[in-house]
Amino acid sequence: MGKREREAAGKRPASLAGRINRIVAAILAVGLGAAAFVFAWSLVEARRETTRRSLEDQADFLYAAIENFMLPGEAPIAVAFFEDVRLLSPDYRVELYRSDGRQAFSDGATIADVNARLGRLRFAPREGTSAVVVPPDGARFAEAVAVPPSDVFFTEAAGGRSFYRIYRPLVNLPKCTGCHGADHTIRGVIDLRADVTELALLQNLTVAGTGGGFVLLVLLLALLIGRFMRTVVVRPVREIGALCRQVTDGRFDGQVVPRSSDEIGVLAATVNGMVKGLRERAQLSKYVSSGTIDSLGSDGGRAERDERTLLFTDVRGFTAYTERTEPERVVEVLNRLLERQSAIVHAHGGDVDKFVGDEVVAVFSGEDAARRALESAAEIRREVEGDSAGGAAFDGLRVGAGLATGMVIHGMIGSERRADFTVIGDAVNVASRLCALAKGGEVIACRATHDAAPSLPFKGPFRARLKGKEDWQVVYYLDVAAGSAP
Repeated sequence: MGKREREAAGKRPASLAGRINRIVAAILAVGLGAAAFVFAWSLVEARRETTRRSLEDQADFLYAAIENFMLPGEAPIAVAFFEDVRLLSPDYRVELYRSDGRQAFSDGATIADVNARLGRLRFAPREGTSAVVVPPDGARFAEAVAVPPSDVFFTEAAGGRSFYRIYRPLVNLPKCTGCHGADHTIRGVIDLRADVTELALLQNLTVAGTGGGFVLLVLLLALLIGRFMRTVVVRPVREIGALCRQVTDGRFDGQVVPRSSDEIGVLAATVNGMVKGLRERAQLSKYVSSGTIDSLGSDGGRAERDERTLLFTDVRGFTAYTERTEPERVVEVLNRLLERQSAIVHAHGGDVDKFVGDEVVAVFSGEDAARRALESAAEIRREVEGDSAGGAAFDGLRVGAGLATGMVIHGMIGSERRADFTVIGDAVNVASRLCALAKGGEVIACRATHDAAPSLPFKGPFRARLKGKEDWQVVYYLDVAAGSAP
């Protein structure tokens, strides 16, 4: 066995159930996977948008508070307010930066500018300064102080924590220009940062849970749909396949039970009808010749002319045997005798055309039809004569046989209501007359049959007068001793 043959032998074709399960799993994985992804993404985005709006609302609140603190010049109150916010919620941090990025209230520069612009000591200078802090994200801060002003929302991670952050610009309104001047649009930026580590963790858990639920759902649906497909499709198809294998093996007694009225059920009913027809055909073959059955699938048994060898066998002394034997025994022995003769005829390529009482009519065709017919007659003679010598299978009955070869007409003979595929012609009549002439254990053949198989042992020629023939006929006796081969 070559490499390809070994590989082919090692590969087993995938079962229908396996292919269905894989297809179902793939479809569910794609479809439900897309749905789960959209759901998880929508959930994350919804939470992100909710947090952003919350931060924007808080920034609006702080914006209004700072304006109210700054208009009367209550900067210390604003500083205290920011500290209170930090203390109230550790997850939030609020910072205020000037437009140049320095932290507000970190020194007295703004107070000095305002007093200088007003030309009087409007606000008391601050004692002491704190370190100047610059926002960590310079690029986004620059975007927040650009014109036109806009909020800048972004996320960042630091120290293993996750944050949502928003920069809200403080616009230099006309009511603010008296102190801060009108030479700039943005006078500061509110920096509001929210710790969303727990929210991010919840989102990850949501995504993981959604993914796990998706996997379980796919497995469950694949299991349920696969089970459904096996019950509705695979199992009936397997049963139909098993029935077809039985038919291939020559068994026609099986049947598939239709489980539904859908296409699979219709297929099962169709296969049952097919098997029933084959079973009837098999039963019919017991009562009619193979030629009759074969003609049903051809052109309706159109008559044709061809050469055939006819073999007639007849039981000698059968009438007397029936008078002294019980009918049940007669039928049993006759059936056994006819069955054995039929088997011998078929083994030699012949076809039993019909049974006429205790008589067998067989037809042989082909180049060596005469030889095979003679060999069949010889084997029948040996078996029957061997039983007559002391066996009990045929109750000592003996058989005579006649053979003739010639042109015959074969086709459907009869009426539209009842017809038979058979042969007619002079060779048929001659074979019948030779069979009537043969005594028990004798095999008589016409000259044409003898000439078609001259190598077989014959006795003759002899002259015989046959009924229906004006001239004497030349005949030969097959010289076959009981128990020997021709």
